[in-house]
Amino acid sequence: MKKLRYILFGFILLMIYSCGGSSDDGGMMPNPDPDPDPMIDFTVRTVTKTSSHPWFEEGSLIGYTINGTEGSQLNLTRGTKYVFDINTPTHPFYISIDDTGVGAGEVSNGVTGSKTQTGTLSFTPNSNHPDTLYYQCSAHPKMGYMIILSDS
Repeated sequence: MKKLRYILFGFILLMIYSCGGSSDDGGMMPNPDPDPDPMIDFTVRTVTKTSSHPWFEEGSLIGYTINGTEGSQLNLTRGTKYVFDINTPTHPFYISIDDTGVGAGEVSNGVTGSKTQTGTLSFTPNSNHPDTLYYQCSAHPKMGYMIILSDS
């Protein structure tokens, strides 16, 4: 009988411990990382431009690919956060009002991680941004292409 009490007592302790004890979170453990890795919307890489790039034979011989496509036009919605996964050594990626790039017309409002070469850039377009922007390299001309913004 004593052995049964010890087993029962151990079982009860195990249940209390595994359910979070007497915490007021309903037995659920809080997420230790409330901001997990961001969802990647666009993967940015570089390639030697081909005739597929809209600015082929203009500016740099190197161009950006977005999700594997050279010089993609991006159609984005204001108020939505977009995350760019960038791996473009020696080609700092940024959002611009200038179609040539090379550091001109940098957009900083709504942008984090501007001019990154390896990492992420987050962009949340808003009503302060013009309808047409560009993604560009701050070191070389005409590597990127257009971003068209809409309200919905």
